[in-house]
Amino acid sequence: MKPIKIMTWNANGLLKRSKELETLLHVEKIDICLISETHFTNETFVKFKNYKTYCSNHPNNNARGGSAIIIRDNIPHYEEINISVPEFQTTTISVESSFGKISITAIYSPPRHNIKMDLYTELILKHHGKFIMGGDFNAKHSQWGSRVTTPKGRELFKAVMATGCDFMSTGKPTYWPSDTRKLPDLIDFFITRQISKTFITMENGLDLNSDHSPVYLILNGHLKEIDIPPYLSNRHTDWEYFKVMLDKNIDFKVNITTQDILEDEVHTFTKTIQESAWKSTPVPKQKNFYTKYPSDILDLIKKKRKLRKKWQITRFPQYKTELNNLTKILSTKIKLFTNQNISNYIEKLTPNKHTDYSLWKAVKNARKPILSNAPLRKPNGSWAKSDEEKAEVFSEKLTKTFSPFAFNGTLPQLEESQYVGEIQPATNKEVENIIKSRFKPKKAPGFDLVTADVLKNLTRKALEKLTSIINACLNLRYVPLSWKVSEIIMVQKPGKSAQEASSYRPISLLPILSKLLEAVIIRRLQNIIEEKDLIPIHQFGFRSQHSTIDQVHRITSIIEDAMEKKQNCTAVFLDVSQAFDRVWHHGLLHKLRLLFPQHLTELLASYLSNRYFRIKQGQSYTTLQPIKTGVPQGSVLGPLLYILFTSDMPTPPNCTIATFADDTCIITTGKNVVESSNRMQSSINLIVEWTQKWNITLNELKSIHINFTNKTATYIPLYIGNEVIPYSTSAKYLGLTLDAKLKWKEHIQRKVAELKLKYNKINWLIGKKSPLTTSNKILVYNQTLKPIWTYGIQLWGCAAPLYIEAVQRFQNKVLRKIVNAPWYIRNSDLHRDLHIKMVREVIRETASKHATRLQNHVNAEARQLGETRNSRRRLKRTTFHDLLSK
Repeated sequence: MKPIKIMTWNANGLLKRSKELETLLHVEKIDICLISETHFTNETFVKFKNYKTYCSNHPNNNARGGSAIIIRDNIPHYEEINISVPEFQTTTISVESSFGKISITAIYSPPRHNIKMDLYTELILKHHGKFIMGGDFNAKHSQWGSRVTTPKGRELFKAVMATGCDFMSTGKPTYWPSDTRKLPDLIDFFITRQISKTFITMENGLDLNSDHSPVYLILNGHLKEIDIPPYLSNRHTDWEYFKVMLDKNIDFKVNITTQDILEDEVHTFTKTIQESAWKSTPVPKQKNFYTKYPSDILDLIKKKRKLRKKWQITRFPQYKTELNNLTKILSTKIKLFTNQNISNYIEKLTPNKHTDYSLWKAVKNARKPILSNAPLRKPNGSWAKSDEEKAEVFSEKLTKTFSPFAFNGTLPQLEESQYVGEIQPATNKEVENIIKSRFKPKKAPGFDLVTADVLKNLTRKALEKLTSIINACLNLRYVPLSWKVSEIIMVQKPGKSAQEASSYRPISLLPILSKLLEAVIIRRLQNIIEEKDLIPIHQFGFRSQHSTIDQVHRITSIIEDAMEKKQNCTAVFLDVSQAFDRVWHHGLLHKLRLLFPQHLTELLASYLSNRYFRIKQGQSYTTLQPIKTGVPQGSVLGPLLYILFTSDMPTPPNCTIATFADDTCIITTGKNVVESSNRMQSSINLIVEWTQKWNITLNELKSIHINFTNKTATYIPLYIGNEVIPYSTSAKYLGLTLDAKLKWKEHIQRKVAELKLKYNKINWLIGKKSPLTTSNKILVYNQTLKPIWTYGIQLWGCAAPLYIEAVQRFQNKVLRKIVNAPWYIRNSDLHRDLHIKMVREVIRETASKHATRLQNHVNAEARQLGETRNSRRRLKRTTFHDLLSK
C-alpha cells in the first residue's frame, strides 16, 4: 500500500487558488491536505472532486484567517471539535491507520498575537493519543529550522517539550515574501506525538501559487479505506444465471405447519436469493479515484517547479516574472481541461436506461445537500465523534421515542372479535401483480439487501415458494421476526444544527418481503373497510383518489365562504407529537378487534409485536433495540393502521375537521371572532379529551392558531389544556401557505425563493453555458423546477396578477438562459418555440382538470367543491370557479 501523504499549505485565500490545488491533490495523490488562511466565511463553499472539506473560520466571520482540512472521501474519518478564537483557528479530524487512531489538525495562527506557553499547552492537551498538527504557526525557532527565534517561537517550543511532542519540518524556508527586502523563513511545519520519526519523511513542495510553499509529511503506513457497500445486484447482473441458480436451490419438500418452521423457511428462502444474486453479479471495477491530466499540463507543472526552484535560490525578479507568466498559462490550461471534462460529461447525460438514467442521477446529486460530519452532543453534554458513538446516541434517542407516553387513564379491555375464520390465501398471480405494480426498482433495501429488481426477476418456482410462505403467515397468523427488523438511517433536517440529535429524522428501511406481505394483508382489510365505511369522510390521507390538494381546497372553500358572508373563520392546525412513532399498541389492538374478525386481528397483533430496529451510521451498526410503540415507518400497512386508530376522532358541532394522516386542521366560523373562538375552544376541549383517552399527545408549541378574515380581528387566545396555542398570520398546511386574508402572497413568495435556490444548484446543467441538449434542458426544467410552482396552482392561481407574474418572470428567465436567447426575442415566442405554456395557461388547464375530477370524486365532501356557486358575490376576488371561466 502507498504511504500516507499529508500536505500543509498556507493558501492566502483558498477560493482563488482552488483549481490549482485540486490539480495538485490529484497529481500528487494527496490523502489529507491541511490549509491555513482559507479566508472563508460562513457563506463560503468550495468542493474538490472525490474529496471532503472541513473548515474553521475566523471568529468574527470575516474573510481572513481560518483553517481547513481536505481529505479523500473514501477514507473513514470523523470531525472533532474545532477551535475558533482570535489567537488561532484549528480544524481537526480523526482517521484510522496502521498506527491506530490518529487525530489530524490544521492550524492557522495570525502573527499579531503574542501567545504564551499555557495557551499552546492547553491547545495540545485537547488532543489525546497520537496526533499530527500542521499549518502556519507564525512562530520561529531554530529548533525547527527558522532563521531566527521569536518570543512566540520560544513559547511554542516550551509547550511542545512539556507535552512530549516532536517538531517535523524540512529545515528549509516555507515563506517566500514578495518583498525582496524581506528574507524567506520557515513558519509552516508539523507537530506530532506518539509517532516515531523513523516512519516520517519530510519534503518541500515547489507547486502552487502563493507566498508559502507546500510541505509534505509522508508517513510510512496506510489509512483504512471505506469498504464497498454490500449489494445483491447491479446493472451487470446476469439475471438468467440468477434464475438457474434460484431454481436449483428452491426446496418445496418442507410443509410449513408451525411458527418455528416458518422462521426457518423465511431464513432459507432469503439466503437462497442472496447467494444466487451474489454468484450472478460481478464485482465492479474500482473507479479511478484520481483525475488523469494530459501530458501538456503535467509538463507545465514540471517546468513550473524548476522555475520556482530557480527563483527561490536566486530571488531574481526576472525568474519571478517568468514564474508568474507560466502560472497564468498553467491556470488557463487547467481551466480549459476542467471545462472540457465537464462538457464531455454533460453531453453524455441522457434520461434513458442505456446510460443508467445518468441525467437524473446528475440532477439528484446536484440537489443533494452537503451533509456535515460534526460531533454530536450527548445528553450528558459530552461529545459523540465516531460513527459508533453517534449510532449509540441515536439508538438511545429512538429507544425513548419508540416507548409509549406515560398513561394515567384506564386501559380499555381488549374486546373479542366478532368471529373466527380463515384468511383468504394469496395466489401466485396476486403476488406477481403486487411485485410488478407496487415496488420501485431504485428503492433502498432493508438489512437483507433484497431489492425490487431481485423480486421482479424471480422465477415461477421461486414465486410459488414465496406465495406458500406468505400463505403460511396468513394461516398461522404470524409475521416472521426477520421481517420485523428496521434498519434506520438518520438524516439531518435542513437548516438544523448538525450537533444536536434532535436535528435528525429517522429513515426506516424495511425488508421488501415484509412489504409484500403487508400489501397482501391490506387487500384483505380493504374489503372490510369499504364495506363498513371505517375511514371518516374528513380523512384524505393514504386513500386512493384522495389528494392533498383536495383537502386544502376544502379548507380554502370554507374560508372564502366565511369572508363572503362577512364572518370570521378561526382555524387551528394541530401538531401531534411523534404521531406514527407513538401509536399506543394496546389502544390500537382494542380498536382493531372491534373492527375486524379475530383471524385478521391476531395477524395484525403479530405484525405489531416484537419489532426491532438498528441504527446504521456510516459503516457502524448498533445492536437490535425493541420497538414498543408506533406503526412501522416506511411500511405499507403502517399508515392505514394509524388512520384506523384515529378514525373515531370526535367531530364537534359547528366545526369542520380536515385530516390528512396526522396533519389535522379544525375550522369554525362565526359572526365575529368571539363566536368563532368560543366554538373553536369547545371543539379543542372535546378533541383533547379524546387524545388523552387514547394516549395521544398534542404539541401545543408547534400547533398554530390563525383567524381568516378581511377585518381587523381581535386576538382571543385558545388553549390546549393550560397552554396557549401560538398565534400567527399564516400557516403552512400540506405544502401550501395560507395567509390570514387568503391572498396567497406569502405562498408565492416562498415558492419563488425556493425556485431560485433550486435553479442555482442546477444552473451548471441547464444554464446557457451548458452543452446539454435543449430538449434535455427542458426535460430537467419540467421534471425538477416546474413541479415546485405547479403544486396547488388550481388554488393559488386565484392570487392577484401581480403575484402570479413573479412566477412567470422566473420561468421567463430560466427559459432564456436555457437557450441563451438574445434580448430582442419575445417571451411569448420563446414559450411557443419551446412548447412551454404560460403560467396563466397552466392555471386554467389545471383548474379545469381539477374541476372534472371533483365531479366524479368518491368522497362527497370533495364533490361539493366542484358544484357551481352563486354567481352574485359581494367581494371582488377570484375564486376557483372563476378560473374555469377565464
